[in-house]
Amino acid sequence: MKFSRLPLWFKYVTLVLMLTAGLSYVAGEAIRSFEKRYLEQQLDNQIKSHFSALATTFSGDVIAQKSGFLNEKLEQLAVHYPDLCYVSILNNNGLEVGQWGDRPHDDNPMALNFTNNVQHNSERVGSMRISLSKKQMLQEINMHVEKMRMYTAATLLSLAGLIYLLSQVLIISPISRINQRLLSLAHEDTKLSKGQDELSRLDNSVSMLARHMKRQEDREIELDQAREAAVSANIAKSQFIATMSHEIRTPMNAIMGALDILKEEKLPDHCETLTEMADDAANLLLSQLNDILDYSKIDVGALKLEETEFDISELGKSVLALFETAAKEKGITLTFDDELNHRFLASTDKGKLSQVLTNLVGNALKFTKEGEVELVMSHAFPKGVFIQVRDSGIGIEEAYQSIIFEPFTQKDATFSRKYGGVGMGLAISSKLVELLGGKMSLSSKVEVGSEFTIHLPCQMHYPEESATEYEARQPYRPVRETRILLVEDNPANQLVARTMLERSGFNVVTANNGREAIEAISKEQYEMVLMDLQMPEMDGFEACEVIRTLNEHGRTLPILAMTANVSDQDKEKCKRVGMDDFLAKPVSKKRMIDVISNWSGRKHLAFDA
Repeated sequence: MKFSRLPLWFKYVTLVLMLTAGLSYVAGEAIRSFEKRYLEQQLDNQIKSHFSALATTFSGDVIAQKSGFLNEKLEQLAVHYPDLCYVSILNNNGLEVGQWGDRPHDDNPMALNFTNNVQHNSERVGSMRISLSKKQMLQEINMHVEKMRMYTAATLLSLAGLIYLLSQVLIISPISRINQRLLSLAHEDTKLSKGQDELSRLDNSVSMLARHMKRQEDREIELDQAREAAVSANIAKSQFIATMSHEIRTPMNAIMGALDILKEEKLPDHCETLTEMADDAANLLLSQLNDILDYSKIDVGALKLEETEFDISELGKSVLALFETAAKEKGITLTFDDELNHRFLASTDKGKLSQVLTNLVGNALKFTKEGEVELVMSHAFPKGVFIQVRDSGIGIEEAYQSIIFEPFTQKDATFSRKYGGVGMGLAISSKLVELLGGKMSLSSKVEVGSEFTIHLPCQMHYPEESATEYEARQPYRPVRETRILLVEDNPANQLVARTMLERSGFNVVTANNGREAIEAISKEQYEMVLMDLQMPEMDGFEACEVIRTLNEHGRTLPILAMTANVSDQDKEKCKRVGMDDFLAKPVSKKRMIDVISNWSGRKHLAFDA
């Protein structure tokens, strides 16, 4: 195995041992050289000093030239100094008066040679030459050096071990953990290879992470492209829904208007029945169309809340009143249980809450064959209201309760055939409740009934006492001939609207597009204008802007939009170009007359859509 592929700890230990051995050897040699010079110098000084003192004791014998006495003393001296090899004493005349041992060679590296003066009363009387063996001294130095080398090596090894432990804790182990972390971040299941060192594995992990990040970048690019495609698709969907809404509402306006006219006619009994059936079917179709539009608005976050104060109990009563006739026909009892025990004003979106209650009560009535449908209102702590809609209908199996609030979903395919509908009501109701800040839940048992509960947090307070009495609105009757300009390009809708207005006593002049409307207003005086928006040659928006700058009559003339374009954007645009009110097709005769009555005798004022 190559050294580079060995584990980091093994390479670390090997290098530490090699460095320790090398440093120990170098340190030992340095100590040896230093100790040898130091000890030799110290020993030389000590021996010279010591033998200098001994030489003084021999001064009398040197002067007397007593060779025998000197030789005996030198022999005794050799007994006390085992390393002593040779001693020679000379007088001032250079005559040897005492001698012991064999004289070594002058260049012998193992011999220590020096000469001391022999003095008597501070006068030199001779000299003493001494030779000592260095063998013992060098052995002691070597022994001392080896001990120092051992101590140095042990110290270095201990330091290396400590450094290794610290490195293991501070470097190697963290590197391994970083490897594992990088692999986890890269979502790789690859285990760390034992055939590579930690740094190589770290490099591989970084490479894996780099590849993963590249994949993530590619994925983000794909998501951005998908998001852009989704936005484009959403815009296309909204445009399609708006277009389809207009295209469906336009003929629906003619159908429902014609049915309104027919219901006022004296018809044979069987024709009246057919007219009622057609009217019910048209209203059901319109309700389903509105459901789809509402859900699409909720889905894209385009549905706006309009918070108002209203009597919530009265709202419940008015919702139940809508279903009184249908309930009587099915023999079902409608009950309102008002547990609020007092009139309360709630602050929330009245229209959205009314739509939710209408959906729930209508749904309960549709799936109940006999028994009752009950609407219950009670206080919710700490603020808000609990609303419950209970029925004794067919119930919902537990397996289907989790999907009942999904759009376009029903219990099974036979539901749509047996009971009708496309499964949008509950989905829209749930979304609307969430939009209002509340929560809707379901409790149901098969063949026992269902209970839908709404917890709606909102401000509630007692209404201020007021003696004001509201006069009931009387049906509108024109006191004089009122001229209305009807601008409509669709012949069927033009005929229906004209018939409704003329039967109500109005004088109606028609125009097929915006250009004709401008020409008519420039020549004649009118009380108001009913203006369609989508028309050939010149649409209603452009026509309204021109009319407002046409003359004084055009600046003050009330212009009411009557169109199948029912989006919030269309309403806002109507307001910007100077229209005064908005009638969404299909429009009933009652709604049309009510709005005309409201604007009769008034001047132009931008309406609040």
